[in-house]
Amino acid sequence: MKLIYLAALVGTAIVTGLSAQTANEVIIDRVQQPGAPTAPDAATTANSKDEKGDLDGGTQRLAEARKLPFKLTVAYDLQAFFTSNVFLQPSDPVEALVVANTLQTSAAFNGIVIGQGLLTPSVGVAYQRYHHALGTGDEDRQNLDFDAFTLPLALRLRYGNNWEFGLGVTGTAVYSHEPSYNLTYKAITTSLSARKLISISHSQVLSFGTGVNFVITDSEVPAAPFDFRSDRNDKIDTYIDAAYYYFKDRWVFSPYARYTHSDYSHYEEAGFTPQDRRDQTLSLGVSVSYNITPWATARAFTSADWRDSLGDSLNDYGYESASAGLGLSLNFSF
Repeated sequence: MKLIYLAALVGTAIVTGLSAQTANEVIIDRVQQPGAPTAPDAATTANSKDEKGDLDGGTQRLAEARKLPFKLTVAYDLQAFFTSNVFLQPSDPVEALVVANTLQTSAAFNGIVIGQGLLTPSVGVAYQRYHHALGTGDEDRQNLDFDAFTLPLALRLRYGNNWEFGLGVTGTAVYSHEPSYNLTYKAITTSLSARKLISISHSQVLSFGTGVNFVITDSEVPAAPFDFRSDRNDKIDTYIDAAYYYFKDRWVFSPYARYTHSDYSHYEEAGFTPQDRRDQTLSLGVSVSYNITPWATARAFTSADWRDSLGDSLNDYGYESASAGLGLSLNFSF
């Protein structure tokens, strides 16, 4: 079986149910939404097969030594998806079509052998633009479009029998498009993760993961008679997830499930004293990808999210949302 590039970017929207919430607050919540489990890359997938090796390895050739001290990857992703609840409100959901463009470049440096493990440092930069076609005619719901810039630094340790551990620090800056192009949100996220890949057969792989994210934020303060904390969105996310990958020629079929518990450090509403905000989110989804060429992948995906509020905050942040869409990824490595 030929190695297949896996791409499974599932995009949905997050917005709280505050009736007086500004569009900037909506954007901030959307940016912080937990995503789908990361798919294993081609090298990891190859290593997870049994010891008999790949029975359909295709044309083989001698490996050429890389001239650069790192592997450079440039990727572009376009996705368009329909969401049933773009504001993720407890009631009166608003439908929307969302178009997201992502341009990313990353450099993975040569690995360092540590015992039975391989430690790989990497650095990257990414730009995303989100456009929302709401079609509601409501002026206060038209300024959701935003750009996001991220700078991820990561250390990945592959160890033993298909274990993978990660330590990362990611800087994020979000600029809203309306009423003017302004910096709405900044964050530093430190993440710790562990993942285990289990090979069922040549064409089937299971993935189980867990992790914790520490998010330190600086948000734009709304123009209001009350004082807001600029760090009111600081939180700790703890998650577990599971995914199944089935390979068939150029096709990849992948359902996943993810549970996230979010604990806000000092959330506040309308300038009141800090509120006890704790959320739990269950996400289920599936994607079907087709490897058009070694560097181009098309996919269809759908997902559903359920969130419950566990704390004693003034508002209910629970919601139900579903989305479905199409995507195209281009990936070039040097």
